[in-house]
Amino acid sequence: MSSISQVDFKLLQCLSSLIKYKNVSLAADDMNMTQPAMSRNLSKLRNIFNDPLFVRTAKGMEPTNRALSLVQPLENTLNQLNLLLTNKAFEPETCQRNFRLHMSSYITQAHLPDIAEAFYKAAPHAQLEIINLSEKSLLQESAQNIDIAICSQAMKIPEYYHTIAVGTEKMVCFMSRNHPLHNRELTLDNYLSYSHIMVSLGGGPNVPIENKLSKLGRVRKVGMRVPHYLGALEVMSKTPMLFTSSSFVPKRFSNLFNIISKPLPFSQEKLKYVLVWPPTVHKDPAQQWLRTLCANIIKNNLSS
Repeated sequence: MSSISQVDFKLLQCLSSLIKYKNVSLAADDMNMTQPAMSRNLSKLRNIFNDPLFVRTAKGMEPTNRALSLVQPLENTLNQLNLLLTNKAFEPETCQRNFRLHMSSYITQAHLPDIAEAFYKAAPHAQLEIINLSEKSLLQESAQNIDIAICSQAMKIPEYYHTIAVGTEKMVCFMSRNHPLHNRELTLDNYLSYSHIMVSLGGGPNVPIENKLSKLGRVRKVGMRVPHYLGALEVMSKTPMLFTSSSFVPKRFSNLFNIISKPLPFSQEKLKYVLVWPPTVHKDPAQQWLRTLCANIIKNNLSS
């Protein structure tokens, strides 16, 4: 009994060519091989199918009934194998896939509206699934469940992930327009004399501002930790607490929440943003398209 292990792609192509030309020499030319090589492949095919497949007649080499019965299945099989080996161009307008974007509440507020607008304009039948990103979730989540993550340097990123930089943001201090410091210069002493709001990403206390203050031998009092940016902005607008943050989102809502910003009273590196993804999706044309779309939008937002 024949086994699938006896058959390879080349043999099936040879059989297709022999059926088409009904001539060993012509089939050999079609396959860019010598006539003896084609004859050896015909002998292998006869053993595999336990049939002569072709017989000599007065009209030349004619296919047997077994060979004729293989014509349609053979064509279907070769077409399917060719599809497996062909990188089909990605067409967003016909895509119906679900794409998973991992991002924090800040990134969601800052860039998701623009990403969604461009995404659904190009791929109206596809879906976006937004998954909240915590500080360590990329380390804890299986790479099979992640398409793209958009995050800052505060996130823990697996070493084997691919990464591209998409921009930076300056850190500033926000407060209510009615805050006692609203018309005063922000110094380190009065910055530390008020309680602060922090947006918790689900990780530990190791954040850039704390690291900087620790080097200065100082510490700030955290009066509230919240998981969402809009919650932090609204609380800040109604209390004397200060909120140190990158500036893009708070400035967008400054009029709504009646808040202002002031430069920090110490030097602080800009917050760096990156687009990251696991190697499992690195070569996926659809994922490449989405990465380019997200990167372009974030770069444009942060440079405007």
